[in-house]
Amino acid sequence: MEYQALYRRWRPLTFDDIVGQKHVAQTIKNEVSSGNVGHAFLFCGSRGTGKTSTARILSRAINCTNNKDGNPCNECDSCKGILSGSIMDVVEIDAASNSGVANIRSLRDEANYAAASVRYKVYIIDEVHALSKDAFNALLKLLEEPPEHVKFVLATTEANKVLDTISSRCQRFDFNKITKNDIFSRLDEICEAEMIQIEPDAIRMVAEAADGSLRDALSILEPCISAGKIVETEYVKTLLGFGEKKNVAALCLAVSENDGSRVLDIIEEVCASGRNLNPFVESVIKGFRNIMVYAITRKKPQNESDEDWSALLPAADKMGVDKAMLAVNILSEAYSKAKYLSIPRYLIEASLLRLCNLREESSVESLEARLGEVEKQLARGVVVKNSDEAPPVKEQKEEKKVVEKKQAPAKKAVADSEAVSKIKEKWPEIMSAVATGGGLNLYMALENSALRSFGDKVALVFSDATGAVFRDMIEDGLKDIQEIVLSETGLNVQLTVKMESDFDTNSSQGEDDDPFNEIASLPWVNS
Repeated sequence: MEYQALYRRWRPLTFDDIVGQKHVAQTIKNEVSSGNVGHAFLFCGSRGTGKTSTARILSRAINCTNNKDGNPCNECDSCKGILSGSIMDVVEIDAASNSGVANIRSLRDEANYAAASVRYKVYIIDEVHALSKDAFNALLKLLEEPPEHVKFVLATTEANKVLDTISSRCQRFDFNKITKNDIFSRLDEICEAEMIQIEPDAIRMVAEAADGSLRDALSILEPCISAGKIVETEYVKTLLGFGEKKNVAALCLAVSENDGSRVLDIIEEVCASGRNLNPFVESVIKGFRNIMVYAITRKKPQNESDEDWSALLPAADKMGVDKAMLAVNILSEAYSKAKYLSIPRYLIEASLLRLCNLREESSVESLEARLGEVEKQLARGVVVKNSDEAPPVKEQKEEKKVVEKKQAPAKKAVADSEAVSKIKEKWPEIMSAVATGGGLNLYMALENSALRSFGDKVALVFSDATGAVFRDMIEDGLKDIQEIVLSETGLNVQLTVKMESDFDTNSSQGEDDDPFNEIASLPWVNS
């Protein structure tokens, strides 16, 4: 006998056999039992959740001559004929390869003829969203006024692409992703029936890798059981590439410790193993997402096993929610771009190293605390420069003399330093408003900027070393920041974005004409 794949041998034969879709199975069973079966159904859900299997069971149930509480008996001539494919009144159509209007017009013509062998003609149209607009319109008339002997079952993984005029004429059922526990239980039953000796942890790994699809789980299980009489966990772990999760945890830890050298070593190890980098980056993004969830809830994320979480926990304990959120944001953007590059590795490495150069402490509370210290120093007359160590305290009168001496020979008005000072005073409120309504990108960018006068504008200045990413983040949000500044300070200032190199004092411009002589740097900027 020709070998059949596991997912084909173990396809459900009754509604009671369908795993994880009790809400769908029970409703349709009740309709079949009562005889009130609709003329069109729309089954929506991700792959491997039972849409086509349910459609086939329905086609037998409504034509079964010995119906059992809504389930097909699978023993009468009608059921056997449909199962074997000898009854031509049940037709399965792949819309992806039959998407044209001519195909639907042909179906419409055939539907007018009564069923030859059974009570109802059943048309199962898989991936119905692939139909063209004209094909949908041709199908619409048939769904609107169908012959009494015809039933339609439309299945799709992208319900949003199905026209509303089509879906509104169908009974819609949404198929959920199957839980890991349900997949584990079903695989355990199948292994026992197939007399496959497999360790429970190995089944759990297969269930996790299936991502809610029972068909995927059976497809994954098939090569695993070829290992021998006993399927061991380590073999399945190697086959599925679960060793990669150690690299994911190590990479997250390296980023949390700002260890760029270790990050490069891990990427080199992954690439040297011959694996595709894209799935690895997806796993890393998921890891940072779980760290973000843990930072907020202080609980283990539900989608992580105990073993995987124990490996990721050291990184989660060291990384705050802000950096984890930024990691998800930056890596997701890099991943979407890297897919179109011939060598995606370089962009991924650059993004990870960028994360290693960010400071961990970026909350509004910590910012307010640091600004409080600065305000105290400014009140004592201290000029705060962009450095890690504050300059020695000078008398306020001496500072005034120095300022007057510098400003006296000026040939033109410098930037509005009063506006900069007022913005500094309101900076905690501005940052809080940005964090609430402006988004994480703007908040993180502002947290790494300095305020400097620039003619009649206020410049947000970024370091040449690490500022490129923040400059890109903030440029699209300048208007939002200006509105927040106006709301908090009453100043209608015009903001601009500059890099540290834009303030080159060695340029040919004379010192007196330099609009940057008056600098109001904020002290939280990295030197």
